[in-house]
Amino acid sequence: MGKTGQRITIVGGVLVAVVAIAAFVVLGQLGRLIEEAVEKHGPPVTGTTVALGGARVSVFSGEGELSNLRIGNPDGYSDDQAFDLGRIRISVDPRSLTTDVIRIRTLVVDGPRLLAEFNPQGRNNLRAILDHVKAVARRASGTRAASDSSGGSEKKLIIDEFRFENAEARALAPAFNLDKTLKIPPLVLKNLGARQGGAAAADIVNQILKPVVDATVTAATREYVKAQRDKLGDKARDQLRDKLFK
Repeated sequence: MGKTGQRITIVGGVLVAVVAIAAFVVLGQLGRLIEEAVEKHGPPVTGTTVALGGARVSVFSGEGELSNLRIGNPDGYSDDQAFDLGRIRISVDPRSLTTDVIRIRTLVVDGPRLLAEFNPQGRNNLRAILDHVKAVARRASGTRAASDSSGGSEKKLIIDEFRFENAEARALAPAFNLDKTLKIPPLVLKNLGARQGGAAAADIVNQILKPVVDATVTAATREYVKAQRDKLGDKARDQLRDKLFK
């Protein structure tokens, strides 16, 4: 090999080393970048505080885990968290990370804790969050239509399988002395965003959150109605007793 060839080989080797070092630096910060993205873009979607404790995802394998993802309560409710999503396992198709549509093979929420809280007017915190998400998704759809017509684009998502497992919900209604923990049945959703060739993040959140909230609020409402009936019954009995022994 001539001197020119040797120089090219050395330069090429140096460039590969530099690229490799840069790649490891970026990958080492991937978890932090995910945390920043969740905490920046989450609150506008839910209308509440959103915090992520940690994230670890390998771009090489696509496997990873998110921990301590918490979604706060809307205004007008207690300071407790509406969602404490426990351990979230994720598997991404690494090849999709550089495309316009990121494909998530599996997303598993294991051991989440939810709060279904009823205020004195009977309104529910989880419905309030869901209504906010729906409104954001509708606005985003209009914005995307305008963006597409002007040639703009944004990252979209497809989730092959979503699982919501080992969930518990705390049904809370201080006005009726209700504070009870309930088991929530497991939920499996498949091919989210696939029919559209990829859906925006707000759309995906809406598709996931609606069945989760529906199942939780249905179970909590049964307890709320029972607690309401029991307390009103006690009140009616107290009023009758006061009249009888007045």
